[in-house]
Amino acid sequence: MILHFLKSAVRNLKKNKFLSIINILGLTTGLTICMLIMYYVSHEKSYDHFHSKHDRIYRLRYERTDKDGGAVRFASCCPPAGIHIREKFSDAEKVARIFRYKASVSYEENRYIEERMFFAEPEFLEIFNFKFIKGNPERLNEPNIAFISESTARKYFGSINPVGLPISIDKKTDYRVAGIFEDVPHNSHIKFDILLSYKNLLNIYGKEVENSWGDTGWFTYLLLGPGVNPNVFESKLPPLVEKEFGEVLRHYNLTLNLVLQPLTDIHLTSNFMQEFEVNGNANTVKYLSLIAILAIIMAWVNYINLSTARSLSRAHEVGLRKASGANRSQLVIQFFLETILTNIAAIFLTLILIALLLIPFSAFTNIPADYRIYIQFWFWKLIIILFISGTVLSGIYPVFILISFNPADVLKNRFNKSIKGIETRKVLVVTQFIMAIGLMAFTISIYKQLSFMRKNELGFSMEQKLVVRLPRVRQAGFESKTEAFRNTILSNPSVNKMCVGTEVPGKQIYWDAGAIKRVGSDENKNYRILGVDYDYIDLFKLELAAGRNFSRDFPSDSSALILNEKAVEWMGFESTQSALGKQVDYWGNIYNVIGVVKNYHQESVKQHFLPQIFRFLPYGRDVRGNFTFEISDTNPQTVITDIRNDYNEFFPNNPFEYFFLDEYYNQQYKTDELFGKVIGLFSFLAIFITCLGIFGLATFIVIQRLKEIGVRKVNGANVTDILVLLNKDMVIWVLISIVIASPATYYFMIIWLESFALKTTLSWWIFVLAGVIALGIALLTVSWQSWRAATRNPVEALRYE
Repeated sequence: MILHFLKSAVRNLKKNKFLSIINILGLTTGLTICMLIMYYVSHEKSYDHFHSKHDRIYRLRYERTDKDGGAVRFASCCPPAGIHIREKFSDAEKVARIFRYKASVSYEENRYIEERMFFAEPEFLEIFNFKFIKGNPERLNEPNIAFISESTARKYFGSINPVGLPISIDKKTDYRVAGIFEDVPHNSHIKFDILLSYKNLLNIYGKEVENSWGDTGWFTYLLLGPGVNPNVFESKLPPLVEKEFGEVLRHYNLTLNLVLQPLTDIHLTSNFMQEFEVNGNANTVKYLSLIAILAIIMAWVNYINLSTARSLSRAHEVGLRKASGANRSQLVIQFFLETILTNIAAIFLTLILIALLLIPFSAFTNIPADYRIYIQFWFWKLIIILFISGTVLSGIYPVFILISFNPADVLKNRFNKSIKGIETRKVLVVTQFIMAIGLMAFTISIYKQLSFMRKNELGFSMEQKLVVRLPRVRQAGFESKTEAFRNTILSNPSVNKMCVGTEVPGKQIYWDAGAIKRVGSDENKNYRILGVDYDYIDLFKLELAAGRNFSRDFPSDSSALILNEKAVEWMGFESTQSALGKQVDYWGNIYNVIGVVKNYHQESVKQHFLPQIFRFLPYGRDVRGNFTFEISDTNPQTVITDIRNDYNEFFPNNPFEYFFLDEYYNQQYKTDELFGKVIGLFSFLAIFITCLGIFGLATFIVIQRLKEIGVRKVNGANVTDILVLLNKDMVIWVLISIVIASPATYYFMIIWLESFALKTTLSWWIFVLAGVIALGIALLTVSWQSWRAATRNPVEALRYE
């Protein structure tokens, strides 16, 4: 019996090839959208879960707050915190500190700047599960020892075994390669290529740094014991800070809090100072998950509409089966088998499409393509859930319609009057329109915000700015060499200006200092510090609100400061002009305010203006900083070559690293632009699914109203009248959809825009435009069916009346 039903189901699907193909295509599109989005979501949520004890690992970070509540939140921690926790808290099973270090690394003639390099305590490799190919991880406890990744080994050593060979850091210290580890997985918030012994870090900064509660840059990780409550553990930390650093904090009216952050929360919820990289966004993951759900719902609704439309052509079949004695259960089995076969075909095509699209999709979303998803539990679990849900939800209503036909009415050709649920199908199409219009409005709003950010006045110039890293390896006479380099560069007619600064616009200012106050005040606050030379403000065209720039005519400028308007406000000066000539207590040193620059967007416009202080440091701070060159736009590659040659001459043994500022600055919007592209792509595909549903409903309506159309044409109605008759409902449905979709979309857009300091306006025309686009697409979709009905000979519809 089942075999008979199966053959009949296959025969019916073949008989209605066109609608069967559209059905399968709609389901395949929805399933593919859903699975690809969930692949991305799964990757984002998988960060750091590969560590066997990830549920017990926490990052210890700290927050510094002034008396007015102004807080600076760091992803890092101060060096002594980890030491004291290791010694005094038995609940912490293991404690490890790491320190990120950027340096020039060389082996023979191979020389590179390495940014993913860390000094690490040996416990680091005991807390985390990074896989080693060669060497003993316990040797990290020895001085002058390095472990390198597999790809780094190939980069420096080619095919030879690097274990035991030396690499030089900044041409100062040699480290012996003690082992090789597998490249760190992409879904790790800590990504490193070289691990160095922590003991060597103390040789660089001195052992006294271990007692400095004011230093940042040390990342501390704790492995709590089984069953330890992290909230209870965190509540024990304030007395530690009070005992070790309380007197200093009270002197400067500051508060320092140590905070535990779960390892697996870091990637999606952490956006603090000194993060290793730009992390993901939990809201983005939520929105994309919602789109995945909407896509599959639209596909199921589409299937229901198309199957219902096809039910009319099968009314006689159902009538004959019922008249021949077929009961409801047999009809249900028959039609559900067709639904099952359709869903199986869609699942099969989805699996093929995922295999074909995984690489381009991964490139599009900047995540690795991993074909191991085909052997992962979550993948097949979701496939099975979607298959069962799709079969049941999309099959129930069409089957109900088919088995509800009265055989007597059907065989007398009066089945149109027995069709139920027309209004239900209209509701389903309106639901599709609501989702499609909502997605389009959301997409338009995203691009409007991105355009607003790009066009917003930044307060500085970034065109034709070439940025080159300051040399890491510095020999005697660095300052005189820098001046000679400057003179040589500026003699090049293609270089207009040059400056030195610890940071360039577009980069988070990592130099943060608290306990800074106006002389005569006891209000210490936190400020971001920029070390600059005479030409920095001029080169970036920062506008002075009051006072002057640093000048070679004033030797006393070495003890002078320039504030931005936000810093003037924080220090309590009445105006920018009144701040001039005033003195600032900078950790006990007195500086004079000589100028005020207008607020500008040092970081993206997503961030609020922060209080900044410019200090005169013409050669950078330690080895941090950049040369910036304003070059002509005639032939930039030639200018780069000239600058590289001069750089290599004055600063040998230093890799020449450069980037263009406009490209670097706009990278801050990369995540938002990616989100916009993904939303836009899937909105287009969702509209495609909607079009299939509209086509199905149009088919249903035209078949149902053929006789009415015939009568109207006989009574003198022209083609235009018929087109208006058939399409006016579509216009009404779209208008209803706009009314319903607009407030819901507006709500979600308000939530999304909360992460931006500067926001675009959510104008009314966004929703109207989305509705007009939806209406245009809908009318184009149904035009063919409407035109066929309007131009059909009325005799064909009325010949049996």
